[in-house]
Amino acid sequence: KNRRAGESIEIMRRFARHQITMNCQIVSCPGINDGPALDRTLRDLAEMFPAVHSVSVVPVGVTKYREGLYPLRPYTREEAGAVVDQVEAFAAAHRDAHGTALVWCSDEFYLLAGRPLPEEDYYESYRQIENGVGMLRSLEQEFLSAMKLEEPDAAPSPFTIATGVAAAPFMQTLVDAAKAYFPKLDAEVVAVENDFFGRTIDVAGLLTGQDIAKQLQGRVTGRRVLLTVHMLRHGETVFLDDYTVDRLSQELGSPVQIVDDDGGSLLDAMLEATVG
Repeated sequence: KNRRAGESIEIMRRFARHQITMNCQIVSCPGINDGPALDRTLRDLAEMFPAVHSVSVVPVGVTKYREGLYPLRPYTREEAGAVVDQVEAFAAAHRDAHGTALVWCSDEFYLLAGRPLPEEDYYESYRQIENGVGMLRSLEQEFLSAMKLEEPDAAPSPFTIATGVAAAPFMQTLVDAAKAYFPKLDAEVVAVENDFFGRTIDVAGLLTGQDIAKQLQGRVTGRRVLLTVHMLRHGETVFLDDYTVDRLSQELGSPVQIVDDDGGSLLDAMLEATVG
């Protein structure tokens, strides 16, 4: 309901004329700004290349708190696949013409579509990683590279990785690779449903302390619990629902470790024998 929203593109064109570099994000909503509308948006942005340096396309997040708001819904598997195909086709044409894809879908779109993630070189040095584009592939490459530097006889204490429903299968592939390399590893991955915001929200970064506590109580006794730093408010040890890391640890009766968002840090946390 922003009456001036239509002026945005002209403001961006003014920036482009003054050679101001822009990295853009499109929040794609099914039936609203995808399909032909997305094609138009991508064309408009591509016309401003190279001032428009990169574009990410991410799916809209739909919580259960929608009363009085415009009716939105999450993407279906088939719809997500269609967006991936549309964006990849546009990117391929732009790469052929200008040497860069310019636009990428976020990892979440590939997970929603049930598609494998592109290979590392597809992401062109991960220029949109802050928007979730290539984050999982980067994590995997860092993790596997770090693993090769370790001795396979490591015997860390047991641990559980708690993550969102979307990323759980991917995290399981990393744990499986680690178990194959470290035979003494006792590890599991648990997908935590988001009851706080609604189960349509399946990313790890929007999980709350109370949902983790409720769903892990009684099943992680004697195990460390590893959580990504993205679950916490920036620079704090507090979840979105004001739960602290200490409170969660007390309620679970298990040590909770917060892990930085790179593969080396994840492996280091997995291989700890004890928690200080």
